[in-house]
Amino acid sequence: MIFLTVWLPTIIVFALLLGLLILFHELGHFLAAKKAGMKVEEFGFGFPPKIWSKRKGDTLYSINLIPIGGFVKILGENEDSDSKQAFANKSIGSRLLVIVAGVLMNFVLAYIAILIVFWSALPPIVSSSEAYGGKVSEGSGGLYIETISEDSLALKNDIRKGDLIFEIGGIKDPSVVDLRNKIAENKNGNVVFKIKRGEENIEKTIEVGESPVLGVGILQRLGKVHYSWWKVPWFALEETAKAIVSIALAILVFLKGLIVSGVVPGEVLGPVGIFGITSVAVQLGFAYVLNLLIILTINLGIINILPFPALDGGRLVFLLAEKIRGRKIAQKVEVAIHNIGFLILIILIILVTWRDIVRF
Repeated sequence: MIFLTVWLPTIIVFALLLGLLILFHELGHFLAAKKAGMKVEEFGFGFPPKIWSKRKGDTLYSINLIPIGGFVKILGENEDSDSKQAFANKSIGSRLLVIVAGVLMNFVLAYIAILIVFWSALPPIVSSSEAYGGKVSEGSGGLYIETISEDSLALKNDIRKGDLIFEIGGIKDPSVVDLRNKIAENKNGNVVFKIKRGEENIEKTIEVGESPVLGVGILQRLGKVHYSWWKVPWFALEETAKAIVSIALAILVFLKGLIVSGVVPGEVLGPVGIFGITSVAVQLGFAYVLNLLIILTINLGIINILPFPALDGGRLVFLLAEKIRGRKIAQKVEVAIHNIGFLILIILIILVTWRDIVRF
C-alpha cells in the first residue's frame, strides 16, 4: 500500500520534473539551431530505446522509452562536417545563441512556473506576499499536525494528529517560525492556540512551562494570497529575476567553499537526495512541487553556464578562445576535453549519489 500512496506518485512526479527540466533545456538548443539555419538531425523526448519516430524535413522527431529528459543532435556539433548547415561552420554569434538558448529556456520555465504560483494564489518563492500587494485570505494557512511526540507539551494539552493550528498568540496563519518564537517568548507563561479539528474550531490556552518546544511534527499549509491579476506577469518577471540572483549567489558561495576546503557541502544533493525531497514535496502538495520545479530549473540553468568542460559554459569558453585566436580549436581536441569534463561530472554525481544513499 505504501508503494501506491507514496512511492509511485513520487516516481511519477520525479520523472516528470526531470523530463520537463531537460526537455525545456534541449528545446532551447533546438529552436535556436533551427533559427540559425543548422541541420538538426534528431530531436528526441526521453532517452532510447525508441518507441516512436517520424521524420519531418531534415529532422527526426522521436519519443523514447525512458521519460527523463530529451536530446538534440545537431550536425557538426561533435564531429567534422563540410556542410554549411553544420554547427561548427556557423558564425560565432550563431553558435553562442544555440549554446545559451538552453539556459535561457530553463529560466523561461521558471518564469512560467512562477506565473502559475501567482495565479494559483500562492506566496512567492523568494519575496514576501506583501512585496507585491498580496492579501492572504484569513484562515487559509496554518500548521498541520502530522505527528506528536510522547510526553510532549502537545500531548499533555490534547493537540491531536490532523489538527490545523490557524492562530497562535494572535498571529493568524502562523508559520513554523511563529510557533517557535511564541513558545520561546512565553516560557513559564501561557499561549492561546486556535485549532481547526474537522469542522470544529477549538481555542486552547496552553501553559508553556519550561518546555522549549511543542513536540509536534508539522507540515506548513501555505495560505491563499490574492494579487492584482493584471500585474501578475510583471510580478512573475521580477520574482524570477530575484530567484535567479538568490540561487546564483548560493551557488557561488558553494563553489568558493568547495575550492577553499575541497569538500562537497552536505547540502549538495544527487539524484537520490532530490528524489527524497520530491517525495516530501509530493506529500505536501502542488505548491511545494511547483516550488521544487522552480528551484531545480534555475539551478540547472546556472550550473550549465559555468565555465566547465561538457557544460554549456565550457563550450562558451571555446568560442571565446576562438574569437581571441582568430581560428578554431581542433574539433578532436575540443571533443576530448569535453569528454574528460563529462567523466569528471559523472564521477562527482556517483560520489554524491553514494553519499545520499548512505545518508537516506
